[in-house]
Amino acid sequence: MTETSSASSEFLLSIHRQAFEEMSWRRNAGYRTIIIGFGYFTLLISLVAFNRAMPFNVRVFIAAVLALGACFGASYLASNYYKYTAALKRMVLVEEHMGAYAPAYLGPLGALLDERRKRAPEIPLSRNAICIGSILAFLAGGLLTAGAILMM
Repeated sequence: MTETSSASSEFLLSIHRQAFEEMSWRRNAGYRTIIIGFGYFTLLISLVAFNRAMPFNVRVFIAAVLALGACFGASYLASNYYKYTAALKRMVLVEEHMGAYAPAYLGPLGALLDERRKRAPEIPLSRNAICIGSILAFLAGGLLTAGAILMM
């Protein structure tokens, strides 16, 4: 291996690693947003349910902040999905360049990676049932909690 190709391989590996770390961070950030968000919804509804003396106008403001937060959280999750797929796309480009999808990459074992992985970054959010379901559940959970706070 020449010095130039070695440097090129090291550079590609660093780009791949960076994209993988970003993708992992974004996936985990999405999980944390949903888990902490639902914990926050539960905390607020419990607080209002056990505090019957809370004035109605305070409950209105809590519900409004909660509804805004749920909309922002759902928007963040959607944006995060597209940034996640952009990082995956960078990984796939490096993998393609290195030949990881070639049928003879591992000799008799075949390709290192499945061809379906190359199409994954192109899947829009609207066709990813798990991600869109998570976003809609987060939004619905926040809005239902806001509505429940108003009705108590």
